[in-house]
Amino acid sequence: MEKNYLIGYETLLVDFKRYQKQTPKGVSMSRKNGNIYFKFTVGSKRGEYACNCSFTLDGMVSALSKAHKVADALKQFTSESEFWDWYDKEIKEVGKIENDLLTFRDVIAVVEDDFWNRNDRRKQKRDKDNPSDLSSWNDTYWRFYKHLPSLDKAVNLKDIQTTLERWKKGSKSYKSAVSVFKKLARVANKDSIIESLDKLDVTQTQFKELQSATLEDFFEWRDRTLGITVELDPRCNLDIRKAWLWVFSIQVVYGLRIHETFAIQNLDKPFTTKDKVIIPALNDASNSQNLIVIGEKTVIETKTKTHYRLARPLLPSKYPDLIERLEIKKPLLPSNKPDSNNFDAIRKFYCNTAIRQLIRWNAPFTQTHALRHLANLNGMQAGISLEVRAQSLGHSPTMNDTIYKKRQHTKTTIDILLDSNKQAIDFTSGLLEAKQIIKKYPNSSVAVVELISKIYQKSEYEIEELLN
Repeated sequence: MEKNYLIGYETLLVDFKRYQKQTPKGVSMSRKNGNIYFKFTVGSKRGEYACNCSFTLDGMVSALSKAHKVADALKQFTSESEFWDWYDKEIKEVGKIENDLLTFRDVIAVVEDDFWNRNDRRKQKRDKDNPSDLSSWNDTYWRFYKHLPSLDKAVNLKDIQTTLERWKKGSKSYKSAVSVFKKLARVANKDSIIESLDKLDVTQTQFKELQSATLEDFFEWRDRTLGITVELDPRCNLDIRKAWLWVFSIQVVYGLRIHETFAIQNLDKPFTTKDKVIIPALNDASNSQNLIVIGEKTVIETKTKTHYRLARPLLPSKYPDLIERLEIKKPLLPSNKPDSNNFDAIRKFYCNTAIRQLIRWNAPFTQTHALRHLANLNGMQAGISLEVRAQSLGHSPTMNDTIYKKRQHTKTTIDILLDSNKQAIDFTSGLLEAKQIIKKYPNSSVAVVELISKIYQKSEYEIEELLN
């Protein structure tokens, strides 16, 4: 099972540890103030030295290559002064002559080639025919580079500065734009441009207002949308409403991203994992665990964000019947398909369609992630551990414990404070309590064994053996 749910800066930290392990003997890597440094011994002195590599994925790749050069040079040079002359020239690249003939088009081609030849964050090979990968290239680089005044001009600071004016300082887009133009300058060996861009303040000060939702609001809106509490226009398509309400309900119970609902592998048939474990179908009435399997791709072949994983229901103690109430075990996926060949439209199809439905049906929120965050809070109220919630939602515990709590609705906060389940006692303590109950009520042994079996996910035979 894939267990890497890290994103953004967290992914960089994990990648850096991976590159640190690949450095040659005698040379190690560290990071400080957004840059990578080498640690090695020259003569009798071990020190930390700059290597002219930024703390980015590109910088890590370059640093690893340089680390091997340093390790070789340490064996070859007998004079410290000769070594440091070489180090300044080859590693720190002091005195490097900038290439004034490279055009923006030339350098962007190198950046794009690097993008397609490098695996994505899921460690999967990128595919130029896949709409998710095409959209990723566009979102990460091309949406910024395409605004340059002329792609056929030599790489220059003025055109980059002019292009950066399109995005407001303090915005996430401005921060991203500066980053990708720094990459372009690094590829072009334009140290003077990098120095100028390094001076820009890219601190993000503008953030999108995050919406929150409560279960009560969702119940009321769902009943109204399905015509349970109000009379619907005879022209409305109730089947479409039922299907999309099921998708939104899956978000409430499992905390999935919208597109992940369309990648569930065990809706109406069991799923066998690579290590031959059978996960029952969600619609199986005898399936009480209700685990779901999220695959690598949706039904329209777009990639899921965090690759393959399992997810468990996050049921608050206030509504233990949430699965029955929202008819989760009656899968009903919408049949909507993109009518555009545009890769960006295909990649964002499910999310954009879902938002349109929320607006059309007057939902109390228009951000689909509000329900994903609600599921996380439901899990908190149920006493489900941070690590389990994070794994089920497909991200890191840090992300869960910081960003996701920002959407906490006041009413939900009150429910968590007043109605949260306490952490269950350990298995051994549970057995001791069970023995006391059976001793007090001898005729209850069968029921107690079954209950302990359900709570601790052990076989009834095992429980009986331990209680005897």
